Amino acid sequence: MNEYDGFVQAEGYFKTERKEMLDFLPDDIENILEIGCGSGSFGRLVKNNRDVKYVGVELIESVAEQARSYLDEVIVCNIENSPLSFPQGSFDCLICNDVLEHLVDPWSVLKELVGYVRPGGYVVLSLPNVRFSEVVKDLLVRKKWEYKDQGVLDRTHLRFFTEASIIELCECAGLSVKTIKGINPVSYAWRLRLLNIMLLGTLSDMRFMQYGCLCQRPYS
Repeated sequence: MNEYDGFVQAEGYFKTERKEMLDFLPDDIENILEIGCGSGSFGRLVKNNRDVKYVGVELIESVAEQARSYLDEVIVCNIENSPLSFPQGSFDCLICNDVLEHLVDPWSVLKELVGYVRPGGYVVLSLPNVRFSEVVKDLLVRKKWEYKDQGVLDRTHLRFFTEASIIELCECAGLSVKTIKGINPVSYAWRLRLLNIMLLGTLSDMRFMQYGCLCQRPYS
């Protein structure tokens, strides 16, 4: 048994379609690079809706093999240890759906990955929101920071982000943030809704489990 077996055994861990992330994809893209493509579910969804070339990068060979049924090319690679073999500026769009939080140094990795995007190209990200109401409630009320098999406090997450720190992550990689918005919201308990009103909406971000983000690489 190796350190990744738990991922492979977790039902659905690599098979989520992430339909909500389709809204973040620009229209003018033809070549896509997805880091952490899993079994290819999101790439398959994109290719069913668009005429694009789709390249995936995956850490686990057995999962990558599943993705090869749907994507144009799938590479097995640990992006923290090995550079990709593509020329700089090869892609119109880079996608990292819930990947960067698993890395030791997501800031350096994202900055390097942006180099594979052409000037004027795009980066689409999804990241968990550590200010999610359930996480904050457990911390403040139950006094627990409890890791789980999936979710915001997935036990494989090494880094944690808020809306502000996601913007900072992108800007540190030289990107211009075009859109950032909360996704996968939950309903507030009435006490939290009332408190949010009293605090003039400063707790509104706590409804969202994740943030989706569209960035652009500057032309110069």
